[in-house]
Amino acid sequence: MVTSVRDLMGEDSTTATQVTSAQILNFLNNRMAELCADTDANVSAWYTTTVSGQSDYSVPPEYTGVEKIQFCDEVMGKQWLTKCEVEDLDPALPPGAPHQFAVWGANVSGDHQTIFILDHIPDFTATLTAEMPVGNLQCFGRQYAKTMVSGGQGPEVDLREQWTVVYGAVASCFLRFAEGSPACLALADRWEAKWERGKKEAMNRVAVDVRSPRRAVDTMGYSRGRW
Repeated sequence: MVTSVRDLMGEDSTTATQVTSAQILNFLNNRMAELCADTDANVSAWYTTTVSGQSDYSVPPEYTGVEKIQFCDEVMGKQWLTKCEVEDLDPALPPGAPHQFAVWGANVSGDHQTIFILDHIPDFTATLTAEMPVGNLQCFGRQYAKTMVSGGQGPEVDLREQWTVVYGAVASCFLRFAEGSPACLALADRWEAKWERGKKEAMNRVAVDVRSPRRAVDTMGYSRGRW
């Protein structure tokens, strides 16, 4: 990806370069983080377990937040929790099986941390079983890609999104040495527009796959479950 950035900038070698490979890699990682935070280009999931009397649960730092939660009840089976605003949580509800959640933040040992709050507050600690080996809450969210390292960690987004990240890094490069150069400033604007267009396309394209799965329709026109 570093080579692709140089190619699009018109640099054929690193001898007379205006930007180092380390700086380009930093620009790529910054654009990758923005893409993962603003789109569904790198969605994933993790598990956690309800604890009796505990309403707040931490979101891993590699996630931007929580989009959906599936709760596995030992009696009722799996069910989706409703995502709500924090003011919609009802503190008057008695403890029990959760039916909704809200995403907020908390101060943990002096540091900010994203959390989700369950409502009802669980009155049980889940027991791991063969059907539920890793936790009774499966949480879905947008995950940041791992930081790319030269000769090591590569990109974690699809090829088409990789090119969008490259366009953004090219814009950052031209912006870096645009002071006193109207031509470079114009090039920075041009590549920034290409980055924004690519990010918007990523939003629309991934949303079709992730957010709007198709429904099977029978001959009478009735839709069935998602497939």
